[in-house]
Amino acid sequence: MTEIILPAMPESICQASLCYTVDAAQLARLKVDGVVLPESLANAVLKRQVEFAAGRFCAREALQKRGCDSPATLAIGQHRAPLWPAGYLGSISHGDGLAIAVVAAAGEWHGLGIDIERVLTNEAAQPLVEHLMTAPELAIGNAAGLALEHWLSLIFSAKESLFKALYPFVGRYFDFLDVEVCELQEQQSCIMLRLATSLSPSCVKGSLYCIRYSYFSNNIATLCLF
Repeated sequence: MTEIILPAMPESICQASLCYTVDAAQLARLKVDGVVLPESLANAVLKRQVEFAAGRFCAREALQKRGCDSPATLAIGQHRAPLWPAGYLGSISHGDGLAIAVVAAAGEWHGLGIDIERVLTNEAAQPLVEHLMTAPELAIGNAAGLALEHWLSLIFSAKESLFKALYPFVGRYFDFLDVEVCELQEQQSCIMLRLATSLSPSCVKGSLYCIRYSYFSNNIATLCLF
């Protein structure tokens, strides 16, 4: 069983994780544990149902650790974003048999985003470069001596975490190239992202965000917290 190693985070952030299998038995166990699938997923493929249930299970566990005792399964909001209870903010990530949720009190932090990805192969990474990063971003990874597949996977995950953290302020999808890497701090396991364009009145061009990261078992986890 894979051990999920998350980036360092303050004690005010509560997290819960689950290693799951994509099969009917796993889905049944999650339903017994109280996870309810929405009607919109009634006819979805098993993989989507299990991933949703695993993520919502982790969200409920993390919320309970943070003091929210509601047993209700988080509903799906616009653009498939989870609807968190009033007074809380959080983030969910799932895929490749791993699910994670992080939760904080809304009064302690403004934005929170988590993402877990399997590190791409070099063959899979090559055609994605032009869509995910610019030449200066590629140069930062090269200067650090990182293999393309590890660097691109880190950038992809970091920008996903930032998207989740900024979504409540932006309310729409934005492009990977709307965000740029401006610094890699390997000793601190941190990558700095900067908005290359203004996304909303509170998310303006030039804004900086620190994304913490960790590698484990050919996976990468990233955390955006501000």
